[in-house]
Amino acid sequence: CMLATTGILVQEVIRLPGDAFSAKFALDAWAQAPRGGMLQILVAIGLIEMVSNRFAITATTMFQNPARVPGDLGFDPLSLGTNPATRAKYE
Repeated sequence: CMLATTGILVQEVIRLPGDAFSAKFALDAWAQAPRGGMLQILVAIGLIEMVSNRFAITATTMFQNPARVPGDLGFDPLSLGTNPATRAKYE
């Protein structure tokens, strides 16, 4: 959610050159994008979701693992989870 918010805010200020990227607001850019590009994004996100959930894609199979922690998707680019004190601070 924080990465999505950052992306929307950055898109308001920084734009790629060209007419295809001329929309000023995020919703206008969504409507301006070609359908094939949107389909590629949907497929890419779907594949990432399936791989990150180890192909447990139904509600009954996603939550069977008792060691699963809600919200822990394994995405830690700053390595905040490696230090126990820092991890406890941000949990």
